[in-house]
Order: sequence, then structure tokens, then C-alpha cells
Amino acid sequence: MTTTTALDRFTRLTDDYRKMRDQLSAASEELDRLKQQRAATLQSSRDAGQRWRQLFKEAGGKPDKKVRELQAEEHALAGEVEPLDELIGELTQRVDELRHWAGQMRGQHVASLYRTRREMAAARLATAMDAVFDKPEGQELLEALAQRGDSLQREVLEDSKFLASLGFDGHESKAPGFMGRITGDDRRKIAAEVEKRKRGLVADVVMKQLEGLGDEHPRFDDALAAPLPPLACEQ
Repeated sequence: MTTTTALDRFTRLTDDYRKMRDQLSAASEELDRLKQQRAATLQSSRDAGQRWRQLFKEAGGKPDKKVRELQAEEHALAGEVEPLDELIGELTQRVDELRHWAGQMRGQHVASLYRTRREMAAARLATAMDAVFDKPEGQELLEALAQRGDSLQREVLEDSKFLASLGFDGHESKAPGFMGRITGDDRRKIAAEVEKRKRGLVADVVMKQLEGLGDEHPRFDDALAAPLPPLACEQ
């Protein structure tokens, strides 16, 4: 996948994720509104009931017009709660569904972000390395590293601690024809150690230069700076 394709994929996934979040946010807001409406309606019904009962007592048990009006208001408001419960139940299922899909798409958004950053950084590194090694200074660096690497096999054979891990004493490697007398498996282990140290040598050279950069190296910005922060309704 090219960096352009990776970035396009990330942009598409992020756009789809934003649209899903917008749907979830709108549905969550409507659900909250309905719940608030239900709570207010229920409280108003209770308030009407308390008022007519108090008036009824104060009137000595006579159901005057105001009492009857408050009774009617209590019952009417109570009757509005059940339809609201049905709406809330349906919308709760929808919000749960949208939250599920938003979670799935967020996972894709985050994974694509880091994949795109990796691929863009790798492409930049490859381009920079090609530019460096096309120059005489780059070739000189390669030749110097190769020359230094040639000495590593001797260093491995003189490393008594490493050889002891293979079962040799510290003097065997100094005997003429040592490499020709040992088993193929031991030769492979020695060759693997030489390769490991060569890679370490290159890494050490680069790491010393990277340490000089400190925190002053380029960062990803804009859309690739970080994943979108989750909305409260996504939790």
C-alpha cells in the first residue's frame, strides 16, 4: 500500500467515523431530551396530584372545580408517560446500535492512523536514505561501516564469555584452523552473533545522532497528530 493510498484510506475511514458519531450524537441528544421530558411530565403529574389532594383536604372533602381540574391534569400528564416510555425504549436500542458501530469504526480509525503514520515515516526514511547514500559522503559511511564490520568476527572469537556459552574455553578459538574443526551448528551460532553485532554497530552509530536531536524532531500534525477524542456519548 502506497502512502497516498494509506492516507486516502485513513481519510475515508475517519470521515465515515465522523458521520457515525454525528448520528450517535444526534440520537443521544434526542434520547436525553425525551428522558428529561418524561421526568418533567411525571413530576408535573405528581405536583398536580399533591395540589388537588391538599385543596381537597382544605375544602373539607368537597371536590370543587379546581380540585377536578387538577385531577384531570394529573391523569392527563400521567397518561403521557407511557407513550414517552415507548419512544425512549425504541431510541435506547437505536443509540446502543449506533454506539456499537461507532466503537467498531473508532477502532478502524485508530488502527489506520498509526498504520498511515508508520508507512509515511517509512517512505520518508527510505527516500532520505537513498538521497544520503547517493552522495560521496554516504558511500564513505557505508565503506567505513563495512570495514569496521569485518573486524567483528575476530572480536567474537576473542570473546571468551560468548565462546563459553557455546562450550569452548577461552583458548580454543586462538588455535589454528579453529573454525574448520567446529560443528556447523557452532559456526552458525558464531555467524549469527557476528551479524547481531554488525546490526548493533549500525544502530549505535544512528542512535548517537538521534540522541543529538532530542525532542526537536518532526511530529505528525493536523489529522495525523492523534486519534479523534471520543465523544461522551461514545462511552
